[in-house]
Amino acid sequence: MPTVGRFALATLTAWTALTASRAAWAAPFDVRGEDWEGLSQFVHAAEVEVGSARVVVGTTLDLHRLEPADAVVLVHPTRAPDVEELSAFMHAGGRVILLDDYGTGDELLAHFHTRRRALPPRPAAMLRGNPALAIAEPGAEHPIVLDVSHVVTNHATGLDNPALSSILVVHGAADDDVVVGVAGTVGKGRLIAVGDASVVMNSMLRYPGNRSLALGLVRYGLEDERSARSSPKAAGGREGKLYVVANDFETTGAFGDDSPLWAAASEARRGLVESLETTRRDGMPPVVAYLTAVVVAIGVIVWTGARAGKTHKLAAPRFTREVPVVAQGGIAGHAAVLGAPGTSRALAVLELKSALEEELATRLGLQRAPPPEQLVARLRAMRLVDETGARALLRVFAVMSGVEAKVVRASRGAGALMRLRDAPSDADVLTLAAAVRELRGKLGLVPVAAAGGHDTFEGPL
Repeated sequence: MPTVGRFALATLTAWTALTASRAAWAAPFDVRGEDWEGLSQFVHAAEVEVGSARVVVGTTLDLHRLEPADAVVLVHPTRAPDVEELSAFMHAGGRVILLDDYGTGDELLAHFHTRRRALPPRPAAMLRGNPALAIAEPGAEHPIVLDVSHVVTNHATGLDNPALSSILVVHGAADDDVVVGVAGTVGKGRLIAVGDASVVMNSMLRYPGNRSLALGLVRYGLEDERSARSSPKAAGGREGKLYVVANDFETTGAFGDDSPLWAAASEARRGLVESLETTRRDGMPPVVAYLTAVVVAIGVIVWTGARAGKTHKLAAPRFTREVPVVAQGGIAGHAAVLGAPGTSRALAVLELKSALEEELATRLGLQRAPPPEQLVARLRAMRLVDETGARALLRVFAVMSGVEAKVVRASRGAGALMRLRDAPSDADVLTLAAAVRELRGKLGLVPVAAAGGHDTFEGPL
């Protein structure tokens, strides 16, 4: 029995120790984490520097609570940040400090035309001879790095944007220098970006340069430009708060707008952006992928069933099909176009007029047909037509000229030839053609025969 008791006691002790160690083991970059990769020391240093009442940490960033005098520190975000709202916050005077190497800060960087790049493969200075622990130095005189001599990085990424001030640089032993920290003006506010989230975690703050950098970021976030430049350790000018969020923090509200509708629209836009980013990074959730596959499968079955039971009319190859007369050239094709159901019969009348004028001009030995009145006068002078025939010919020309005038007016105005009002009918064209044929017979242009079977022309159409 004592043996059983000792075994139970040992098991309970081991379980307690394991549970305690799990509770103490926090996620990387936890704002309250006290292990080697937490941020509790950075938060504590900020509270000592500006006062605990001015430092706000948590898992939610409420944009509606932000004031232009505030500053936001984003450490290794794993959700896509709300670039539009953060940009509006900076334009109003706010300051955003992004500490990120392999998180989702790329979208915010890209908004300001900043891209990542690799560090030199052989840094000029590194910790323990490890290139992943490259040592960065101040790149320019800036309030953030006035007290900084060296900063130890940990698997950092470079940042490339010549328009921004270089505050930290990793020099290459035989390669180009690479910037790892930049700062720039956005409206009335500022954007500070460092391509390494590890520079402010607990284990890295034991290095003096990293601690000075952390304090420089805090001061610059909540001090005005002139006081920070004159005395980096002086506080004043901006009475805002420092918001510190990390990892998978949630963003709510909208900056500078009290409208519930605008806040709801911002939430919907953020949700859509986060969903798209999650889908791009991790793919569709299993349930959504399964339902999408089911819908696509049902669609394929319905489409296949509809097409499989449908009969198709056999079509002859194009090269064996008969060419329609209207698509042919020559006299046959021209006649088919004029006689097509959709063609205005006014075109047929114009064809009759043109043919009659050309034939009479040829009969008189003229190269070009004169106006109808002169044409009839010449025929009468040469006694090729008597007075009765001349009057009949003039009546025919008058009717055809009237149709021609309507066509000209329709082409100049808004109306189209296909909608020509009072267009001749098929019967009108046949009657006019019979009259022309009869006149041509009297003039000896064709045998006088074939007017039989048609109505004779007696007046206007």
